[in-house]
Amino acid sequence: MSDNEQKPVLVLGATGRTGRRVLERLTSLGRPVRAGSRSATPPFDWADPATWPAVLSGVGAVYVSYQPDLAVPGAAEAVGEIAAAAGRDVAFSSISPEQYRAAMAEHGVPPEVVSMVEHLFAEVLDGRNAHLSDGVRRALGREPRDFADYARRTAPTGVWNPLT
Repeated sequence: MSDNEQKPVLVLGATGRTGRRVLERLTSLGRPVRAGSRSATPPFDWADPATWPAVLSGVGAVYVSYQPDLAVPGAAEAVGEIAAAAGRDVAFSSISPEQYRAAMAEHGVPPEVVSMVEHLFAEVLDGRNAHLSDGVRRALGREPRDFADYARRTAPTGVWNPLT
């Protein structure tokens, strides 16, 4: 077993339908795991970056269950900007809606949920909402910032650095 394989795999969304199964499967394979959820110890909350360092400390890999914001156009580029700013290798793997649908069915997701997700892919991620607007200026009272600038400003905080 490599050094990385001896470190725990952080399974984000470990209490959800997919995350729970991934956690169980990794455990059955003898891999060390760490559950990532708001109710886990240490807790993890996507919306609270202060929870990220403790849960990421010492992990060798992270499993991220599908999150809608990771499917939108530009997600791969955002991951690339974070990797460049943090000076780390970060991989983004995209799958097609068909692959995702098949995986949901394979893992016992109820057909009505699969159908809803298919609808969301067709209606939300088809490009019709990919236009610029003045929402940031209206909501925040300032012009939007380039994501690369955000990544460069945030990288020195260490939030994306491995903790040893």
